[in-house]
Amino acid sequence: MISIAGAEYALQVLPEVGGAIAALRFQGSDILRPAPSAADEPFETAAFPLVPFANRIARGAFRFGGTQVRLEPNAPGQAHPLHGHGWRVPWRVESAQAERLAMTFEHPAGEWPWHYVAHQLLSLDEQGLEVALSIENRSDRPMPVGFGWHPYFLRSPGLRLRTRVEGVWLTDEQCLPRRRAPAAQFGDWRRGERLPAGAGIDHCYCGWNGEARIEWPERMLCLTLTASEPLRWLHLYAPPGQRYFCVEPVSHMPDAVNRAEPAAVTGHRTLAPGARLAAAVRLRAAPLP
Repeated sequence: MISIAGAEYALQVLPEVGGAIAALRFQGSDILRPAPSAADEPFETAAFPLVPFANRIARGAFRFGGTQVRLEPNAPGQAHPLHGHGWRVPWRVESAQAERLAMTFEHPAGEWPWHYVAHQLLSLDEQGLEVALSIENRSDRPMPVGFGWHPYFLRSPGLRLRTRVEGVWLTDEQCLPRRRAPAAQFGDWRRGERLPAGAGIDHCYCGWNGEARIEWPERMLCLTLTASEPLRWLHLYAPPGQRYFCVEPVSHMPDAVNRAEPAAVTGHRTLAPGARLAAAVRLRAAPLP
């Protein structure tokens, strides 16, 4: 585990566990769900990167550029491969400074028939935590690409989520999107809503403006999450009966590579040989007025 600190923030990172964050604290209070000691499973961590795709690819099968690709499931109990490769492998530490940590993950061509390199830079300052992600196609042919970030936030009864989205893709029993519904299907997030107590949410919102605010009245604490382009989809995961929920900035909807809709709807992207795609997420905490 590597620890860095800056301003009023402290960060612990597990490069060997999918380049994941173990804890993020503001003025000594946990902002993300802290990982247990000796955590070795990304699902137990506070946050982890998603590369080279986010969420699920149906049955792990798709066709791209004349090549048929088949991926094996990579998580217990999951019928479809989930969240790409980066979260399941160690990341190499490139540099570690007092307030910055740079990591790299390189994936040779194989079951995923493209060679790529992903970079993650974590930095702390008075504005909070910035997570800068990028992915570079080192193959000699175009590659489908996507990425995102998967944070786990602490959940409380009075918690409110505030954000602006245009719609939500409702998923089926296999967590794959089936139809688009109005943005207020589970609450008017523009005004700030509590998460539904009895039912779970595992859906991807489209038309996101790149900003979300979380308020914990019981803790007198709030958090602003912002994301740059191309992270304009927001996946909300709030399982019932759990003490956490996830607000995930991602670059595409689940199974985008198999969708018939245009890229503007799905977020599906193609990365040319030698090209690079980059984005950043920032978390800024403050006392709740």
